[in-house]
Amino acid sequence: MGAPVGRHDGHAALAAAGAAFAAYAAASYAVLQQVNAAVPEPYMDEVFHIPQCQRYCRGEFGAWDPKLTTPPGLYLVSLALLAPAGAPCSAASLRATNWVLGLALFWTIHGLVRRLHRDLPPGAAAAATLALALFPLSFFFHHIYYTDTASLLLVLLAYLLSLHRRHALAGVAGAASLWLRQTNVVWAAFVGASAALRWLQARHAIARPGDPLAHSLVQLGRWAARPSRADLPLVGLLAPYATVVVLFAAFVAANGGIVLGDKAHHQAGLHVPQMFYFYAYLAATAAPVVLPASSPRALLVLAARRPVLALALGAAMAAGVARYTVEHPFLLSDNRHYTFYIWKDVFRRHWTVRYLAIPAYLYSAIAVHRCLGRMSAFWQLALALCTAAVLVPSPLLELRYFTAPYFFARLHMPLAPSWRCVALEILLYSAINAATIWMFLCRPFAWESEPSRLQRFMW
Repeated sequence: MGAPVGRHDGHAALAAAGAAFAAYAAASYAVLQQVNAAVPEPYMDEVFHIPQCQRYCRGEFGAWDPKLTTPPGLYLVSLALLAPAGAPCSAASLRATNWVLGLALFWTIHGLVRRLHRDLPPGAAAAATLALALFPLSFFFHHIYYTDTASLLLVLLAYLLSLHRRHALAGVAGAASLWLRQTNVVWAAFVGASAALRWLQARHAIARPGDPLAHSLVQLGRWAARPSRADLPLVGLLAPYATVVVLFAAFVAANGGIVLGDKAHHQAGLHVPQMFYFYAYLAATAAPVVLPASSPRALLVLAARRPVLALALGAAMAAGVARYTVEHPFLLSDNRHYTFYIWKDVFRRHWTVRYLAIPAYLYSAIAVHRCLGRMSAFWQLALALCTAAVLVPSPLLELRYFTAPYFFARLHMPLAPSWRCVALEILLYSAINAATIWMFLCRPFAWESEPSRLQRFMW
């Protein structure tokens, strides 16, 4: 979006970000008010989260609902926000704490945008921040009492602190994120690996952007085989992140598994197509940037030039679909989620659909990595492996699990290559938010088994 402008005026940057934040906060608050008016009682997973937090509000810290699978971090955050103000632990108040965390998330995203894309003018950075803050899968959950907002906030805060070389604080934020969602240990490790990679790139010119992956791996192997005393600072840099991983491993050993409670419905498996779904999802949600950079026609030409590689990748994906597709009982039984209809009306329409989607998966994966071209091949591999570590063991197709890797990838793609692109992204996300929130609020329905209780569509 224009030529690099160097150092921007701080007042202009703050004014632009403040204007975007005001629009975002006003829209988010309006949604919160509508949710509280239309759905005053706890809904879906709130029926577990809200009563549990209310027990904590009463000082009953020894009480725990065995159906809860995540640690009590969200409840502790709510107590910290509500107790000083003397606010009640009502459903509306608890949802409001998530709304406040959503506001903090806006500024965390803005900090990442400014740090990772220093050539963006203030207006472009503010517009890109607004687009990311409106991302539908995160925006929706700012207005109900789920763990998603606080979890994402702490993960991205850890990354921002790491980029500012505040590694001890980044480790603290990473450790805190585990109190919201256990799989965040993967993102704490990714933040640490990214910090180590930046250190190696700066001091040894290893695994730089543009270097082939094989060459980077050889460089890393040679360096690892001959470490020197000059590399000792890297140990201190990695210590906070390694501590988080070690403490988490101790927790898993003591707990007998990753999840708390209800372990029967949260057994790890091998769900390889999760990665295919994620790439398709990422390419679709970032379409205003992905499509201009990597059109399907351009990739068809590339596949024609390398037919053996294209066929090999397609065959590998077909094998993954054939052997490792998982249909979780929750996916097939709960018609309140959009994934239920995606699976029922698309993937279950005919057995061939799963294979006919492979060209779309292949295009999406290649297009996404081409859009990440400013990052090294090794960094892209690390992101893919960490995403797989989070998604592949999960038997349930749950779009919420895609949110953290979406942000890590999208933040490193071009954010505002033109005003048209960023405006289109804002309009796209706003339209999806308007549609999904309207469906949630205005199109309730009842199950025959529970005719007196309204159900609602949601992510």
